[in-house]
Amino acid sequence: MSIKIKDIGTKYILDWNVDKSFLSLSTFNLSTWNQTTEEYDTTLDSITKIGSPDYGNMFDFSSASVTTISSSGTYYLLNCSTTSLYTRGFTHSNARLTKVGDAFGPIKMEGNLAVSANNNDEIHVKFFKNGIEVPCSLGSMVMSSGGKGSTLPFHCITDMIDGDYVEVWVSNETSTQDITLENMNIILSELV
Repeated sequence: MSIKIKDIGTKYILDWNVDKSFLSLSTFNLSTWNQTTEEYDTTLDSITKIGSPDYGNMFDFSSASVTTISSSGTYYLLNCSTTSLYTRGFTHSNARLTKVGDAFGPIKMEGNLAVSANNNDEIHVKFFKNGIEVPCSLGSMVMSSGGKGSTLPFHCITDMIDGDYVEVWVSNETSTQDITLENMNIILSELV
């Protein structure tokens, strides 16, 4: 699909090679429409395409937050202080991305996590959707000497609808040693 935008003074001409039913005037927030010339009164930054994929991110690169582990082999919500720079179709609150709007579909969830704990501790991480683990998202690592782990990737695909939320949960499978966050980066993106 291509949409070409030509500036002709105060108007823009859109030329597309797709079925026009894919686009909606309400999406363009247009004040006038001329079907003959496909000419619109609008500004360039107000033009978006219906069907653009939803996405969201959150990260914590510096909090060094500690997640208390009371029982080995049990998952706990990762204690972190997240920031989000980009969201469309998601809202961000600390440590959580929530799907908003009528669109639904498969969402690719990707994460990278670096933590520290005891030497030889086996650390697991998973996405939890609405407080329930997403089993296919499991990532695991064994801590090296000095209790530092390398970056742990974890990812999967799941469906999300309006109001569904995603969080990161961790477990220490071998001890009750607390887990300290080094850094985390999460990206959710709709597959279209």
